[in-house]
Amino acid sequence: MEHLTDKQVEDYSRNQIPATELLVVGDHLAECDHCRRRAETGDEAFFALHDKTFAESGLSTTHLTSDLTSEYVDKNLSGEALQVVVDHLGSCEQCTLAVEDLRAFRTEIAPSLDREYRPATVPDRTKSSWRESLFSRFRISPVPAFAGAALAVLLLVFIAWIVWRTPKGQNQEVVVVPSPTLQPTPAPVSSVQPEPVAVVAQLNDGAGIVSLDQGGKLSGADNMPAGYQDLLKKALTGQRIEKSSQLQGLTRPPSVLMGPDDQPREFSVIEPGGNVLLSDRPAFRWTRMEGATGYVVEVYDDQFKLVSSSPQITSLTWTTTQALPRGQIYSWQVKAMKDGQETTSPRPPAPQAKFRVLDQTKVNELARAKRAYGSSHLALGMLYVESGLLSEAEAEFRLLRRANPDSEIAKKLLRQVQALRH
Repeated sequence: MEHLTDKQVEDYSRNQIPATELLVVGDHLAECDHCRRRAETGDEAFFALHDKTFAESGLSTTHLTSDLTSEYVDKNLSGEALQVVVDHLGSCEQCTLAVEDLRAFRTEIAPSLDREYRPATVPDRTKSSWRESLFSRFRISPVPAFAGAALAVLLLVFIAWIVWRTPKGQNQEVVVVPSPTLQPTPAPVSSVQPEPVAVVAQLNDGAGIVSLDQGGKLSGADNMPAGYQDLLKKALTGQRIEKSSQLQGLTRPPSVLMGPDDQPREFSVIEPGGNVLLSDRPAFRWTRMEGATGYVVEVYDDQFKLVSSSPQITSLTWTTTQALPRGQIYSWQVKAMKDGQETTSPRPPAPQAKFRVLDQTKVNELARAKRAYGSSHLALGMLYVESGLLSEAEAEFRLLRRANPDSEIAKKLLRQVQALRH
């Protein structure tokens, strides 16, 4: 038997074989184990390339194995093994990309893997008797059929006797007995299948796909609570990021009533300012002042009470050593020491540098969501936006944008978060 060419095997595995060759190749694969094994080596080639890539980068021992990745894509994992893979994908971008590539490859070759090759079955007609064929043709039971035949014979005999008894020359009346007719079998009524609802939005999200149809049905997030599903629907339909209430009162424009700002431009605070912080021990950063010999950071609560301060330092960053009470708004400033004088930043007419430390309830909720849905960049991004954590939200939407390079939805969500930060 002559085997298939390499091109025929490659075209068949990629589902690109011409229609004129499909029947011939399919029949050959049904009979030839050698060529069938050649056509089924797509997954092995993919995993070999995957393992080789991570081995060359030195990360093979810190990422998912090819077997574990394959089992996850085929949805064969459960329990602790599934949780380990989900947790790893939530923090490992390389393995997430590998899962997405394998899923795309599996989807591409799925028609050829699911096709069955077997000879057509012919119904066995030798077992049915001539009586069964006869009765099935007329679709009536045998008893009424023979009873009707006997009745017809009796009627014919009776008519013949009447004709014989009738005198010659008299008008003879012919009685026509109608033959029994067969009622046609009604054709079965075919059920009308409903038209599929069109999908209006779809995104590759971590290890799965999230989509929304015209009827408002969300798919790919069935394991999430109703509140989180509403956030995803809002993002896919309106494609609009709204400013969180947690950011209220943290920014204001400079006041022109307090005079011009003669503060040196090269000395100013950088962060935090106008944002919400997840950590209760924030890190403060500022720019250098030429000639300064030291800096002192001061942190105040909303009643202008000093809650934390640094010693005089020479670096341009400082992290508070004590935890700030959560759920409150704070302001901070830095003083530069130069030639025995102090210069403060910010100072009027520049606005105060304010920030909020996220309350503990929100912190706990975000921690639970990250453990349960860490692979969903769309869900985590929307939760961070709702909490006012714009820096964390931008990081999630960047990953979502990378997984959907041609999606206008992903681009639009990322641009809106970036606009809120600046």
